[in-house]
Amino acid sequence: MGVIVGLLCALSWALGSILCKDLSKKLDPVTLNAPRALVGGVAMLILTLVTGRTATYSQVTTTKFLFLIGSVLLGGGIGDSLYVASMPRIGVSKAFPIASIYPAITFALGLAFLHESVTFAIAGGLVLVLVGVMLLGRPSSSAVARPSAQGDRAGIAMAMLAAVFWAVSGIIVAPGMEGLDPIAVASFRTPVLAFVLISIVIARGTWRQLIKLSKKEWLIIIVGGFVGWGLGSVLFLLSINMLGATRTAILTSTGPLFALPMSVGFLGEKVNRNTIAGTALTVAGVILVA
Repeated sequence: MGVIVGLLCALSWALGSILCKDLSKKLDPVTLNAPRALVGGVAMLILTLVTGRTATYSQVTTTKFLFLIGSVLLGGGIGDSLYVASMPRIGVSKAFPIASIYPAITFALGLAFLHESVTFAIAGGLVLVLVGVMLLGRPSSSAVARPSAQGDRAGIAMAMLAAVFWAVSGIIVAPGMEGLDPIAVASFRTPVLAFVLISIVIARGTWRQLIKLSKKEWLIIIVGGFVGWGLGSVLFLLSINMLGATRTAILTSTGPLFALPMSVGFLGEKVNRNTIAGTALTVAGVILVA
């Protein structure tokens, strides 16, 4: 069940990304993610109130609260922003595989700080998933603009830092989640991130771009926010509870595996040898991890 939850989390993140792919060309990541995080957080808050899960709030100690809020600010706030900022500097062909090493960093941190039990199957699955995801993330065209040397170094550093922040986020959320209901946790964890992002949007004045969006674009933001930031957050926290940080990181990194058929079906993207090989390796890795 934990493996299924982890894969469903990857699916929800992939679907949320596909839905907002066109909007990501129109809005910067902070401006796009602010309303999406707010939608996801409000949805989880309503669900918590309707299902009577508010008793969880009294179980959140100061230490747990700091772990939970710190993890979402580091991963969802800083990590995602660094990754998006790295793409125009070095291109997706470099940024994606560099940032995708975060399960390996989580693997090392989990051994060092959480004392997680890791088998040869999990280690082998990690390697297969990393290679498979990197192949899936490679562009089909070799015509990629060459960035400047300075931009290249900065972009590589940003992508690597994104991987570090994502890994640290997964590690520190684990002790914060112990004994808590994932839906109730998401009902205050995600809104806090939304508040920070909205504050940045207001300070930068980019809220004017949101006002100009069409009804269709707002519908995409609402659905994408509910799926990616609402449902995805709950599934991620639940998977951490059931599997631990290392296996969750490996399973949730398989988002490109789910994004592939959606990209082919909805966006008209083509399948090449890299996608076929990447899919096979990723599936094999998931089987080992499971």
